[in-house]
Amino acid sequence: MVGREIESTVSDKKEVNTDEKPYLELIDLHVDMPGEKVKGVNLKIHKGEILGIGGLAGHGKIGIANGIMGLYPTKGTILKDGEEMPLNSPREMLNHSVAFLSEDRKGVGLLLDEPIDFNIAFTSLEIKEEFIKKIGPLKIVDTKKIRAHAEEMIEALDIRCTGPDQHSGNLSGGNQQKVCIARALTLNPDVLLVSEPTRGIDIGAKKLVLDTLVRLNKEHNMTIIITSSELAELRQVSDRIAIIAEGKVQAILPPDASDEAFGLAMAGEDLSKVVN
Repeated sequence: MVGREIESTVSDKKEVNTDEKPYLELIDLHVDMPGEKVKGVNLKIHKGEILGIGGLAGHGKIGIANGIMGLYPTKGTILKDGEEMPLNSPREMLNHSVAFLSEDRKGVGLLLDEPIDFNIAFTSLEIKEEFIKKIGPLKIVDTKKIRAHAEEMIEALDIRCTGPDQHSGNLSGGNQQKVCIARALTLNPDVLLVSEPTRGIDIGAKKLVLDTLVRLNKEHNMTIIITSSELAELRQVSDRIAIIAEGKVQAILPPDASDEAFGLAMAGEDLSKVVN
């Protein structure tokens, strides 16, 4: 259907030592996101793992990443490498090397009427004053450096486009998502939050996006938290999967846990009698 053979993305699962000090910890996190309220989530995420977050729509899974980034009113405690992070401040989270790919790719993730190169550089330009050159007392945007960086990212992520000056709104959904990934990577994050990474894109593009996330995790030991409504995808790429029900963590399961275990967790049921 997509004109080429598609193979499933399956990452090499890592054994996560849950006794080790977590790299990112959420303590009694509450997020007032309409339709996705978080009501006291406790989670420990370890360095270099891919943690999947799943659950039924409206139970709060989407609110977790949005709350970490401070995009909706948030209460509780967020610790990164033992340091308490300021709440309700997207800029501070970006400054602490936490990047976010929103589930709202077109509404939040991209400037659709701007070229690819500007989309990739925009956040780093605003937050870290990257791609700026000084001429005396003046600060000027270094368009050549932006263009060169965009060309590198286009090649590295295999973004299918006519060039860095193509408007992002004219790209396919999968390539738009890869531009969002390129923007996040330009910030050099050590934690990457990804929300609904394959929503609205075709099966071929889904594989390319998931492959990219797995490769980033392997090559850079990047800690990745993927929130998705597609449980099958989470089971393919995650080391552990946290199931959210009624705004709280109902269970944390290995990706090879039984369908029954995942189903009961999503329904908010007790898993103590389930044999995997």
